[in-house]
Amino acid sequence: MGNITDLIKDVASKNQIIETFAAKVIEINKEIESFHNTEDAYTVNIMRADGAILKNVRLKASILDLEQGIITIPKKDSWVLASIIDGVETRAFISQFSEVERNFIRFKNDQNHYLEINTDADKLKILFKKQENIDNLNSAPAYKNIAQIEFNSDEINSNINTAFYDENGKEISKNSFSIQEQNISINEGKTIFSLKDREAKIIIRDGFEALISDVKTSFVKGNLTFEMDDKFKINAGGKSLKSKLEELIDEIGKITVTTPVGPSGPPINLNKLITIKANLAELLK
Repeated sequence: MGNITDLIKDVASKNQIIETFAAKVIEINKEIESFHNTEDAYTVNIMRADGAILKNVRLKASILDLEQGIITIPKKDSWVLASIIDGVETRAFISQFSEVERNFIRFKNDQNHYLEINTDADKLKILFKKQENIDNLNSAPAYKNIAQIEFNSDEINSNINTAFYDENGKEISKNSFSIQEQNISINEGKTIFSLKDREAKIIIRDGFEALISDVKTSFVKGNLTFEMDDKFKINAGGKSLKSKLEELIDEIGKITVTTPVGPSGPPINLNKLITIKANLAELLK
């Protein structure tokens, strides 16, 4: 099965006949042993209107070139236009599509860096990677990821996911942004930003939470809570600053001292202390 480029040159030079006919896609031939992606597909099986079946009909010019290409994969059971050059079935290729399942593109440069783009109606995935063992001709190709970004969309939620990798291709950071819920997750949920109308919230796994809105601002770190709205709230270990200040004022109001004629009476400024305690409720809760 020669390269389509050479076949086209033959068509032009030898005045060969190109036959085009409608056919139904009956099988997508996935490359389950692909070095890149098991979802790769370079050929399909089709059935003509007269019932004849053609196998391994090309989706790209050179189905032997696995390193790069632009592929349009039709939906199974959809109709396509297939073309045959000079009546040779091994030269058949899909020339037009009625329904498309997905597209994928793989580019390669001289430094063996790859850009892969894989998309269907609900997802767009972009992957940057590099071939590692280019000098070892006796082993299968091995690739390491560099960075990845993915857009997912459905009726329930839409997400933007990113991933970054170290020099060995090991994932070091995986982040996501949820469009409907307006959540940004960093390092698989270790840090989460939640954005709503007039409200922003940040949660750091194992111990910290901050909320800023038009009605309240709060910070929580372990057993310590600081909150502001129309009043202040400061709690530590389940004990509030307000209750402890009230206890202190109560104890001050009970102070008596020993005198030559016996114990003294209540402090003469007890009423002011009572007023201060009442005023605390205007500032603290």
